[in-house]
Amino acid sequence: NLTEDKFVRTVVNSIEENYGEFGLGYVLGQIKVKYLAVLTGTVLLRVPADFEKQSRVALATIVIVAGKRCVLNVIHVGGTIRSCQKKLVSYNVNKLHRQMLDTCDLKEKHYISQRLEDIIRDINNLCF
Repeated sequence: NLTEDKFVRTVVNSIEENYGEFGLGYVLGQIKVKYLAVLTGTVLLRVPADFEKQSRVALATIVIVAGKRCVLNVIHVGGTIRSCQKKLVSYNVNKLHRQMLDTCDLKEKHYISQRLEDIIRDINNLCF
């Protein structure tokens, strides 16, 4: 099961593989998961602003997270957590609406609808 700690460890390991001890020392303690939604596969990750490009490279080289194959895509880079929060709400709402349209199962539609409400509430209640 994916947790914030597992995701951060994966990112930090990738930074160390790509940038060695310099990269590791630079970001250690500065990378933080602000939000994680396993259902939509989205993570709001805070990284040092002047290490953003290197962090993107590190994310692009990750192919396994928590024992599962994956592809990580950066959907937004913002100067503030608040701007990322707005993009995250929009992205999750659109993704869950597509999932809801793709299913014919009423129980699954109801489950997705509940998760959508939970995700919007959780993102809007984030404390920065």
